[in-house]
Amino acid sequence: MSFPVDPCAADPNQRGLFLVQDPAIRARVLPLFSFNPGRSDDRPVGHGTAFRVDPWSRCLTAYHVLQDLLEVDKDGTGTVLRSDLRLAALEVEGIRFGRLVLGADAWRSLAGLFSLCGIEALPFQSPHLRNVTELIVLKIRPGTRPSEAPPYWPVDLRRWRPTRGERVLALGFAGLDAEEGDEDRPISQCLYGSFGQITDVEPADVARGRPWPMIRVAAEWPGGMSGGPVFNEAGHVIGVVSSGIAGGTGTATFFSGWNMPERIMGSIDPHHPGRFMCHGVFDDTGKLVHATQDAERAKRFAEIHALTDRSVVSVNPLQEGDWMRVNGH
Repeated sequence: MSFPVDPCAADPNQRGLFLVQDPAIRARVLPLFSFNPGRSDDRPVGHGTAFRVDPWSRCLTAYHVLQDLLEVDKDGTGTVLRSDLRLAALEVEGIRFGRLVLGADAWRSLAGLFSLCGIEALPFQSPHLRNVTELIVLKIRPGTRPSEAPPYWPVDLRRWRPTRGERVLALGFAGLDAEEGDEDRPISQCLYGSFGQITDVEPADVARGRPWPMIRVAAEWPGGMSGGPVFNEAGHVIGVVSSGIAGGTGTATFFSGWNMPERIMGSIDPHHPGRFMCHGVFDDTGKLVHATQDAERAKRFAEIHALTDRSVVSVNPLQEGDWMRVNGH
């Protein structure tokens, strides 16, 4: 594998950004917008980038992209989207250029979200959320037919370790919907790529206000790219865009070096990029005949087919027969 975009074929502008129009890439990376359901005539507001990380509905973005849209739930123990807002991703099939008038079928609704965050409740103040991982998983239903799994990026949670001088690639919707003024203007959503070299590495440190591990990259990653995927030269996603600093420095939160990403993303096999943890059912010859992430569904399948051999398996959905039993489960 290699970068999903050929560095030699990229034609960057003066900020090092180049337009990405490949439909196969666009299908995996989505811009995020919010709107007020009580004010249907208002224009959606662009926030940042998310990307698909499994063949079901999980997407990942940077926590700070949505931080102002979240609040503590009524029990004071969890995170919910503000009641006056709705969040949706924009998914435009095929090649489209920057500005277009969208129909309702282009929007993908939020079905759920999950993150590990802090809740601070000071005396005489309402509880508020604190960003402790810079990662949040969104469940965004795909627009594909039920029989078709949406494309996704293979994620490397443990194997990759950043080194200074190493080249990485970031994708995101730079300047997403940044223009102000005319509320009737079409929505602008151009996907850009940016190559850069790692200049510094900061490991996870719980003593910091921002405890997540970070890399600094010599590249300009403007607003709107936040939450987008960052790739290593093996073509695996190894982190998310966290910020861009004027003068050509970007930062990314990378996955390796702590266990928070695998706790947040759940289904991803942390040892094998592109594989997922599932509950498997085997026939009498030991062949895997059914795999699902729902333990009860696996149990019911086994009972219906009079099978008794069940185990946790690591499965590559893109390659038939590519699976392995997971010891210790």
